[in-house]
Amino acid sequence: MLLAIAYSCHAAVIPIFGIEAFHQGDSLDANGSVLRAIDASGMSIPDSNDPSTWTVSSNAWVDDWQGFALPTAGTNNTWAVIDLGAPAANIETMYLWNVQEGITAPGNGQWARGSNELEVFYATAPTIAPPATSGAITPYDFTSGGWTSAGATVLFSGGGVGDTGQSYDLSDAAGARYIGLKLLSNHGGDRTGFAEIAFTDVVDANAITLGEEGPIPIAEVFAFHQGDSFDGNGSILRVSDNSINTTADPAAWTHSNAWADDWQGFQVPGATENGTWVVLDLGKTVSNINSMLLWNVNEVAALDRGMNEFIIHTATTPTVTPPVASGVATPYDFSSGGWTAFGGTQTLAQAGGTANEPVSGTYDLSGIGPTRYIGIQILSNHGGTRVGFAHVVLLSAAGPAQGLEIVEIDVSEYSEDRIGITWRSRPGQMYGLNVSSDLTNWLEVSDNLIGEAGQETTTFVDVDSGGAGTPAISEQPRRYYQIFEISN
Repeated sequence: MLLAIAYSCHAAVIPIFGIEAFHQGDSLDANGSVLRAIDASGMSIPDSNDPSTWTVSSNAWVDDWQGFALPTAGTNNTWAVIDLGAPAANIETMYLWNVQEGITAPGNGQWARGSNELEVFYATAPTIAPPATSGAITPYDFTSGGWTSAGATVLFSGGGVGDTGQSYDLSDAAGARYIGLKLLSNHGGDRTGFAEIAFTDVVDANAITLGEEGPIPIAEVFAFHQGDSFDGNGSILRVSDNSINTTADPAAWTHSNAWADDWQGFQVPGATENGTWVVLDLGKTVSNINSMLLWNVNEVAALDRGMNEFIIHTATTPTVTPPVASGVATPYDFSSGGWTAFGGTQTLAQAGGTANEPVSGTYDLSGIGPTRYIGIQILSNHGGTRVGFAHVVLLSAAGPAQGLEIVEIDVSEYSEDRIGITWRSRPGQMYGLNVSSDLTNWLEVSDNLIGEAGQETTTFVDVDSGGAGTPAISEQPRRYYQIFEISN
């Protein structure tokens, strides 16, 4: 059952009939409920026909939806399904705004509860209807039938009042009635949700293409010094937050020239051995890094503090964990174990100080291989009294969606108690496989399946001729499989 919601219809905006989600949030149908994600509450709407003009007008919790669960690999516990009421023949663009509670500047409030990685699905008639939203955390599986993946993407953390949100090309979903969001990660908080969603039948030139080249989330940043604050203006957190002007193409993103949006650590390269460095933690091993974009220090009076020469390092499991950034300049040695230098010495151009500063340097990382940590060893600046940079973005290679999906079940040898399972995979990533006869009780088949090198899918043959009171594959009327990622 889907909830019916009154919603005014316009030529461009596609009305939303109802929404279901894994958890109601702070209430079933009032403040902080999932209904807040479709009712335009907390939004400034200059043109009701054009969501690209809409901005966030409230950072109150009552206007957000934050379900009471964290995304967990191998589960279907964090999701939302939007019902458009009827097949939308001309759907073109989806707009999303993230959690905004308490945000008065990037990196404060409850921004970390906002959705991060997500996969978008669409359907006209799902085989299994999504369960009604309640105070219980209820899973839903988009592989249950009738759903098609439009691709995976990233939603940046909320920016508070004035946030313009993000737009996504949803033209592949033309004719669908239901849009599903599988929430794969958040920004580190203890709940998961978003603030608002809208759809139009108009093409948005800034729309992000789902499943193609896009930003890779950065879970945490370590650095030799916190900068001007620990977690606010001028801090190391600025290099990976939303303090940047975004469009569809990250190469066209621009940066402000405010000191508050830069990070400048309190030491010059060479002052101490291994004294100036940054480590980016992606939160998990990633196999499809394509390039790195860097914006240099852009404060007009401090351009010479920007990073100049540097070396890129990569690691899956460093022997020595990088120290957390603080008000003390702390050294870190990339020869301490687990790290590999990638390429030779690189240089980053000095920024120009414009209010809309373009990217300062782009670096090819396509040969870097599976990695969780990217290290930047800073060798020199442009002559100033400190050193740092403004922002960093890691881009994935263009390709299939990153979300998991079983794409083929081969039953040609079913009578011989063999079933082949093929799923969308990433090279070198470890996977687990569960099996069930009733979708309630699950048994582990394997927890050591490795994504095929150089391939977009991996196949495993399940062989089960029965025994110890359990029937063979050929004797079972139903058999369900569940694939999940295992953190490396």
